[in-house]
Amino acid sequence: MEISGACNSHHSKEPTLWNTLTLAFQTLGVVYGDMGTSPLYVFADVFSKVPIESEVDVLGALSLVMYTIALLPLAKYIFVVLKANDNGEGGTFALYSLICRYAKVNKLPNHQPADEHISSFRLKLPTPELERALNIKENLERRSSLKTFLLLLVLMGTSMIIGDGILTPAISVMSAVSGLQGEIPGFGTNALVIVSIILLLLLFSIQRFGTGKVGFMFAPILFLWFFSLGAIGIYNVVTHDITVIRALNPFYIYLFFKKNSGDAWSALGGCVLCITGTYCH
Repeated sequence: MEISGACNSHHSKEPTLWNTLTLAFQTLGVVYGDMGTSPLYVFADVFSKVPIESEVDVLGALSLVMYTIALLPLAKYIFVVLKANDNGEGGTFALYSLICRYAKVNKLPNHQPADEHISSFRLKLPTPELERALNIKENLERRSSLKTFLLLLVLMGTSMIIGDGILTPAISVMSAVSGLQGEIPGFGTNALVIVSIILLLLLFSIQRFGTGKVGFMFAPILFLWFFSLGAIGIYNVVTHDITVIRALNPFYIYLFFKKNSGDAWSALGGCVLCITGTYCH
């Protein structure tokens, strides 16, 4: 079957400036709310595995955090992952559904008659990119093992997101509440756990109102949080040691691993905490 031209009868309404600003404000309470809590426990976890013995340890760990954020959330997700969507919907199952509509790779028999036209089309004079895509599509449709492997990847990715959704709130809340230890007399481990459980129950109880309302509720709080982080950070850099900007040099990452060898690789697991939340939104 050949398709020489096609017309799209569906015209999506262009978002207005107000809608864009509203969505941007909501992301403060949803997406960046998860990312913004990471500074609470990243360095504590990193330096629990690598003791601070020289400025190389501090600058190397800071440089590692900065470039982890730059390479994964910024480079990978903004420039690559956001372009892969299913009519604006993202996520593991949305992308899997998109693949299943254009290739017969689904292990479950849910194909519709209209999918036959999508899955079997051929273009005139395909470009090299389209030719590679067709080859991949045909290999996926022909080999049952690749279909199973693709499904396992989808299930694994979804399981990791569910695991993050369970672990991250608990770690974030307990890390925040742990700041009260030492400040309030008698506030020990038992009190820390009880207060954290109460806060988590309150937070999860309001999820039923929807992401939009929750985002608007927490957006002003997160705005103050980020403003405070930025203001305090700038003040500390200017007041105490402005040479900390040397961490922008990725060479300190090499020095960090050279100095600490195996311990540095263990600390790398703690560094990944700085990007929690970026892969599930």
